[in-house]
Amino acid sequence: MIQVPRLWRIYCDKKKGKEGETRNYQEMLENLFSPIFEATLRPDEHPEVAELLTHIVAFDSVDDEGISEEVCSCMRPSEWRRKQNPAYSWQLYYLWANIEVLNCLRKARGLNTFSFRPHAGETGDAMHLAASYILCQSINHGVNLDRQVSLQYLYYLDQVGLSVSPLSNNFLFRKIATSPFPKFFKRGLNVTISTDDPLLFHMSDDALLEEYSVARATFDLSMTDMSEIARNSVLQSDFEADFKLKWLGENYPRGVTHCDELKTHVPLIRAKFRAEHLALEHMLVTLIGAGKGRVVLTEMMGAFSAAREAHRDILLQTFEMGLPSFPEQNQL
Repeated sequence: MIQVPRLWRIYCDKKKGKEGETRNYQEMLENLFSPIFEATLRPDEHPEVAELLTHIVAFDSVDDEGISEEVCSCMRPSEWRRKQNPAYSWQLYYLWANIEVLNCLRKARGLNTFSFRPHAGETGDAMHLAASYILCQSINHGVNLDRQVSLQYLYYLDQVGLSVSPLSNNFLFRKIATSPFPKFFKRGLNVTISTDDPLLFHMSDDALLEEYSVARATFDLSMTDMSEIARNSVLQSDFEADFKLKWLGENYPRGVTHCDELKTHVPLIRAKFRAEHLALEHMLVTLIGAGKGRVVLTEMMGAFSAAREAHRDILLQTFEMGLPSFPEQNQL
């Protein structure tokens, strides 16, 4: 993965030419993407870069999200010469746009493509997560989603991947005792565990195993939970299809209920629980979007009333000689 630092405030101070002309943001983008486009179009002229790109799976965008930034602008990158950092969403969009064009070109030439998985929602404005929701299939961190329930629901509906590093967060922005990871996991978001800066934040040679061990002990995760989190990691990853077939089963593209439970160790009943609840939420959102919200509510009230009546009738038939005493019995 290539990590692209959002350090315009530093890059812009490096004047160019004898007269010290001010740089613009487009030049920074060209410094990053021009060699990649060149190696894609003319791999024979740039064999080392072309070979390197076959081992790259994604681009990341990193920096402290809490640093002050300009408000979002319609200005083009070639016009941006201010020293202040552009808005997070503005920078994310132009990185995404270049990656999209690059992917179209590489796909047409039969080459591997790249996903875009930026650091988002680690700190700073929670609305950074709105930009990453629109532009990305998965992100790194995302712990600020617990401050935006509406965005959290969108991430759940579209199963946007969240790769969370509780130990890294513990040292930087969010103590592990207050980590929203267990909340996200229980609610069915597509979360997994990853490392971040292992040389800084981990004490063992196997940083990922350390993350899983700490998470299991801290969040009281079962082995089924651990297996589901590991399965999510493989699903979110950009491993080749053959690798995913080996660890998830040949039918995994059809959905989580079709993953081989002998390979993933995630019981079918857990996978069906996740899938059925997600399908139900999509059904409700679709009906409400079609203007059937009141009809759905009326039907749900009727179904609840019918279930209550059925339970009461069975209870009365079972205890014909008199019901045992319990609180609020008069409500029957």
